[in-house]
Amino acid sequence: MSVEYLIFNRFIRQKNTGYTRPVVRIATFGVVLSCIVMIFSICISFGFKNEVSRQVFGFSGHLRIGHYQTSSVQAPELIERDAVDWGTITGKGAHVGAPQQQFHKQAFATQIGLIKTDIYNHGILLKGVDQDYDFSFFESCLVEGTIPNFTDSITSNDVLISRTLAQNLHLELGDKLRTYFVNNDDVRARAFNIIGIYESGFTTFDEKMIIGDLRHIQRLNDWNANEVGGFEIILPNSAIRNLDEQARMFNSFLPIELVAIPITSDFPEIFNWLDLMDMNVVVILVIMALVVAISLISVFVVMIIEKTNEIGIFKTMGMSLATLRRIFVWKVMYIAGKGLLIGNFIGLALCWIQKTYPIIKLDPAVYYIKHIPIHFEWSWLIFCNTGTLVIVLLAVLLPSIAIGKIKEAEAVKFA
Repeated sequence: MSVEYLIFNRFIRQKNTGYTRPVVRIATFGVVLSCIVMIFSICISFGFKNEVSRQVFGFSGHLRIGHYQTSSVQAPELIERDAVDWGTITGKGAHVGAPQQQFHKQAFATQIGLIKTDIYNHGILLKGVDQDYDFSFFESCLVEGTIPNFTDSITSNDVLISRTLAQNLHLELGDKLRTYFVNNDDVRARAFNIIGIYESGFTTFDEKMIIGDLRHIQRLNDWNANEVGGFEIILPNSAIRNLDEQARMFNSFLPIELVAIPITSDFPEIFNWLDLMDMNVVVILVIMALVVAISLISVFVVMIIEKTNEIGIFKTMGMSLATLRRIFVWKVMYIAGKGLLIGNFIGLALCWIQKTYPIIKLDPAVYYIKHIPIHFEWSWLIFCNTGTLVIVLLAVLLPSIAIGKIKEAEAVKFA
């Protein structure tokens, strides 16, 4: 066992006295608090990105195939179902390195209309889907009733509406929904049955969207069974991070009049806001890491001043300057590690409580969701802790030079 380790071990066990005690306590508290702030920042940032993105993707898919001039919330131009050669895409996708063999496609069409009740009139967006539609998102948001079934050969009058829309219009499960649609100056009425109520908390969609049978929109627009408004593409999780690249891969197989558009392009204000959160988190992490470094530099300087007598004795006995520096640096790193350990425990515990029992609520009209979301991104948490330790190590190397400036004869007399 090396001499420096024995001294360091005794240094650790020795109780802090004098000026060192309050400084070490304050520095440890600063490390713990900074660590908690960093953990919350990371978990909340990734929580917002995952939850808001999940909501948007749940309503609109990851990619939308249609005519370039249309958007996912406008009445699209019709597309023939066989206008896209799906066999070619799935067959050649592997040659361009895309995970396209795993995608799920679903036809859709939208129609702007009006709901009329005895008290209110309200504008809506009817989204028509067929038997291939993936209802897994709406199943997770379902609060009453059941999911519509569009597999029968007869056009279904069943619809799925949001709780927000139901409350605003004083509608309940099983009520009739009287709607009106305008097509070429011709007003057409439809009566739907409310068989399911969902609650996503995403007011952008909840206030106006209802889900119904695609065949209603085909009849409203005088389309045949082979004509739809477009296709939504649901990609595997591994492909979501780079939707622009996925869109380019699909576009290489589509006819010239069609285009694959990432949903991020339809809602730029939402995804730009999420990207801006990344920058805010980086700024918070840097500031908190600097706070930790400055706090521990203060501890380092105070320890050198308080241990000047011991430093002089060790230098007189022939201990090298590098060994002395390592002892004090290890002491500071021990304090940093202890603070990070406590901070991680408290921070992760608080995040787990918020994730399990959402305590802190939000206004969905502003933040798109009802409570602060939490997502544990372990790679970032490990990077945050490791980066903080590295910054602390680099920060205390400079003041460690002061140990070499201490003269043995004067240090031994120092008390």
